[in-house]
Amino acid sequence: MKDTVLMPGDAAGNYNEEWTKTFDLKFLILWICLFVILLVWTLLFDQSLFAEKGFFLRSAIKLSIMMFLSLFGGMLCRHYCNIDEKGYISSSKNKWFKVNYTRKIQHFAAYLVPLLSPPTNPLGILPHLWESLFVLFMFLILIKPLREFSTFFMLQFNSLDRIEDRPNTLRWIVLGNMLPGLLIITIFKQIFETFLQLPALASVVVFTVAIGDGLAEPVGTYLGKKKYVVPSWNLKHRYVRSYAGSACVYLCAILFLVLYKGQFANPQQFWYSLLLFPPIMTLSEAFAPHSMDTPIMMLIGFSLLFGICHFIV
Repeated sequence: MKDTVLMPGDAAGNYNEEWTKTFDLKFLILWICLFVILLVWTLLFDQSLFAEKGFFLRSAIKLSIMMFLSLFGGMLCRHYCNIDEKGYISSSKNKWFKVNYTRKIQHFAAYLVPLLSPPTNPLGILPHLWESLFVLFMFLILIKPLREFSTFFMLQFNSLDRIEDRPNTLRWIVLGNMLPGLLIITIFKQIFETFLQLPALASVVVFTVAIGDGLAEPVGTYLGKKKYVVPSWNLKHRYVRSYAGSACVYLCAILFLVLYKGQFANPQQFWYSLLLFPPIMTLSEAFAPHSMDTPIMMLIGFSLLFGICHFIV
């Protein structure tokens, strides 16, 4: 492993390579294949879903909200940062501002906005998969040929393009974060709904990861005196985290367990969760590779809560 420690704002690469030789083309092909598979699956097994106009309308509204938030984040980046001739962030005008912060806006939106569904939303795994595909579409429109053609898309890309992640920003977000994260959420929401009859408890994990891990970076930047390093998922660089940032995960885990206390089947489940869930989630965030902490935290968090609720009856 190349022993390079990258701090927030340290450049790790550029986007000069032809897009057809990068992850962007693979992502386009992958999304189209997933769309075709879902379309065929729905036509064969649940055509009634296509009659749920309200579901697709709400999904379009959610997608619009996520795009608006990322656009807002990109506008903040343009205000506080310099850009090059293609529209990419080149440097910050203010020492306190980093793209890492606006990236968290998309982090919140991609995981939390899909949770804003009414009780009348169609049940089952197919609606969850369609919603996940819509979330991935928000990142698909940010592939290189589209973002360099349109300022609208480039602004959204600016809001998530951490300089220290280049040229792997989109690849790491999709393969290391969103795709596995959304798949894990979809599977475990179905498991909690079908086997435990406790669907609301799935939100404890999603909120803990989205908000706790989302706050970890800005809090760690300003308050994190003591640091530690973790590897990236391709093991080529190491990245800095802080104990103060990890503490955000611990506190958020406690907060959301308390807020959802009434959703547990019995008090014992809650107390066992309060004892085990916060420290284990904190450790999973602390030791997970850079850009892969979200799916790892979700897998561990969902498995832990399911185990507690399944065996403590």
